[in-house]
Amino acid sequence: MTYFALTENGNVYKKAALLLQTCFGAEGAKVDYSAPRPTFAGAYMGVYDFNISHSGDIAAIAVSDKKIGCDLELFTGREHAAIIERFSARERDEICGEEDFLLNWTAKEAFIKLNAFALATHLKRLEYFEGDIYMDGEKQNCPIVHIFLPYGILCLCGDDTLRQRDI
Repeated sequence: MTYFALTENGNVYKKAALLLQTCFGAEGAKVDYSAPRPTFAGAYMGVYDFNISHSGDIAAIAVSDKKIGCDLELFTGREHAAIIERFSARERDEICGEEDFLLNWTAKEAFIKLNAFALATHLKRLEYFEGDIYMDGEKQNCPIVHIFLPYGILCLCGDDTLRQRDI
């Protein structure tokens, strides 16, 4: 099960621990920053995962009993032509505006974060097409869920059993 919360951008690691405590009863959860990707520390390390995304003044926090990646992007009204021209032909055929672009972008970034890859080295290896992620041409077995918000798009990658919580 994955729980996510949308909150003001600030104290997000403390909020991740609070969300874990609220949803899974994980008393005293703390974050370990020593790994390339922050994790829960102590007894909760490897048992629960979390991921955070910031966009503007808003943060998305996901905690899960599975490995999870998330990305939140706000609508800006900007053109993304310079980025889109680097996408595959079949991706470009699916992108008809900012919403389509953000569906593609958030799926890729959530997948990268799920796997603790580097955006600079892995983005060009990924393709998002017809709702699936491909890396180096091979379809990845990874649930992708997009949540449409009035102000943007949130993508969670790694689990499709989701519940929203307030923190």
